[in-house]
Amino acid sequence: MLLALLLAVLPGCARVLDPGPAPTHLLLAPAMPGPDAGGAVHLQLAISLPETSRMLDTDRIVLVLGGENGREVRYYAGAKWTSPAPRLVQRLLVEAFERAGRLDGAAEESAGIYPDYRLMTDLRRFNTRMAEGAAPLVEVELALRLVDLKTGRIVAFTSIGRDCPAAGSALPQVAEAFETAMGDVLARATSWSLEAMATPRS
Repeated sequence: MLLALLLAVLPGCARVLDPGPAPTHLLLAPAMPGPDAGGAVHLQLAISLPETSRMLDTDRIVLVLGGENGREVRYYAGAKWTSPAPRLVQRLLVEAFERAGRLDGAAEESAGIYPDYRLMTDLRRFNTRMAEGAAPLVEVELALRLVDLKTGRIVAFTSIGRDCPAAGSALPQVAEAFETAMGDVLARATSWSLEAMATPRS
């Protein structure tokens, strides 16, 4: 009797326990800034984990429906970034400063270095936006605040963004548009930060 019950229940259990297909993980690999033509800046920079909204604090790929004034938020089914978006952006910023090659050092804030400056960021946009019948538009925007740790004062702040239309709605096309937008934001963010740090401290 017990065996008969188990045989009747097990197929149902298998369906419940089946996690389904694994999600596709997208690796974001934008073009990095080349060696910066300016002179060496003998300072160290710590890069904080970006602050962001609950909508963007995820490894899922955000899609805002409704075009320019859209408010409906969804996520791409079956696809994720390799890390939550704030962590992903922080790592890309560290790599961009390393590739620029002008600082004595740049690292994530948690690395335990003794920095001269801290770069604080707000990840304001890191999403696709789509109107009915149109291809997705990728939006990336960072607000940057550079803090002199000698004085504790914010010495410079700005906002850098880039919108980039995807060639189509397929994930590879969306990822390519993210890489174009992110590469431009990284280049401008490093250039702006290095110029601000090269200014003699008061």
